[in-house]
Amino acid sequence: MDKRKLALGILKGFVIGYVAVFLLATVFQRSMIYQSWSIGFEEATKRPFGPGLSQGTITTNDGEMLKAYWKAPAPGMPVIITFHGNAATPQPYANRFAGRPWSDRGYGVLAVAYRGYPGSTGKPSEHGLLEDGRAAYDFARKMAPKSHLIIHGHSLGSGVAVGISSERRVLALILDAPFTSLEDMASERFPIIPTWSLFDTFRNDERIKDVHAQKVFIVHGMSDTVIPFGHGKRLSGIRPDTVFYPVKGADHADVLGLRDTEIEREITGIVKKVP
Repeated sequence: MDKRKLALGILKGFVIGYVAVFLLATVFQRSMIYQSWSIGFEEATKRPFGPGLSQGTITTNDGEMLKAYWKAPAPGMPVIITFHGNAATPQPYANRFAGRPWSDRGYGVLAVAYRGYPGSTGKPSEHGLLEDGRAAYDFARKMAPKSHLIIHGHSLGSGVAVGISSERRVLALILDAPFTSLEDMASERFPIIPTWSLFDTFRNDERIKDVHAQKVFIVHGMSDTVIPFGHGKRLSGIRPDTVFYPVKGADHADVLGLRDTEIEREITGIVKKVP
């Protein structure tokens, strides 16, 4: 075999291999983004939820049924709507905000399982998760019409939290380990896959400019191996009203709740000033 035929053969093999990888990544990208398949149904449904929380369902505008956990607020106190991470369930997030320091002040809580996740119907997508977020917001507004609403999101949930907060007025936005966009995440993790092939992008870096909140809080572990620290740092620089908490030595899930005392104190101060 001469060198020209050998080179053409190598090139052909490379092209075929690239096309195969591209097609696989395109077809299965939502399974990679929304890892609901990694959570066992029995494991998810048996995870405990704390005192004061009740379990029920919320119906979205497009007819999906979402598993939800609710705790009513004390009179005059806000409700925290929390959106969980990727391969996660809502119970730990509901328990977090139903506990101290938030419970000392009487904050309410709402946590939902996204469509397609254990206990909820449907299939996940950016459009679908934003519909879930709107349904959660509307439910909290109906259940506590006189309460301010606070939105929280961790990891994947930051995309829902920022999206909803850019559409609806909230008292505050809290983000744990957020990303700038799925396009940035994809280009960092899979540089050979063009970002134009993504079905979902979750442009937090664009939407955060339109967030209707008194204050934005971002907490990010400096040793995060899932969403690099730089994502949270870049997001924090977009809005002048952002309070940024870098956590030295913390990984992706280590940051959860570590700055709640400081954040609760600041938000409670805002509650006292806002009618």
